[in-house]
Amino acid sequence: MRYYESLYIVNPNYEQDRLDEVIKTITNKVGDYGFSIIHQHVWGKKRLAYSIQKHKYGTFVLLYFETGSVKNLDRFERFMVLQKPILRNQTVVLEARPEIQQDEEPVIGESVEGTTETTEKTAGEGTEEKTVGIKEVSKAFAEEEAQAEAGSIDEESSEPAEEEQAVEAEKTEKVQE
Repeated sequence: MRYYESLYIVNPNYEQDRLDEVIKTITNKVGDYGFSIIHQHVWGKKRLAYSIQKHKYGTFVLLYFETGSVKNLDRFERFMVLQKPILRNQTVVLEARPEIQQDEEPVIGESVEGTTETTEKTAGEGTEEKTVGIKEVSKAFAEEEAQAEAGSIDEESSEPAEEEQAVEAEKTEKVQE
């Protein structure tokens, strides 16, 4: 079996119903070509690196599938290019069977400074990752700079001092021999 990953970008102006129709069309065509779908994931609407057909955003869909033969892969690629709702697509071969990832559910709250904090719960682990607001990061960075200037954190002078101590230790070992 060969495993493939196909990422395609759908027109961002499509509502959920129309997006579901596009995904269903792609899914049916994959089945027609003899491919079997492993997993399909809608990443959602994201900003594009550059404008495509005058769109600044696009809805990203990731499709994992497997096949025994590659004879219909060119026909699938051509089908994807000819679809009007699909802005761009790319299909790549994978070395191993892809693992199905669990969706993460973001929880949004308010921080003290008024910026929003996002706490994501990782599926299956129960751990929380915290994304800190920009104001908090800049405040912590300013505190570290102030400490460095005051001399409590002396990063530049600590490294040469350690190197000098190592050189002196080598000299004393040579002298003792």
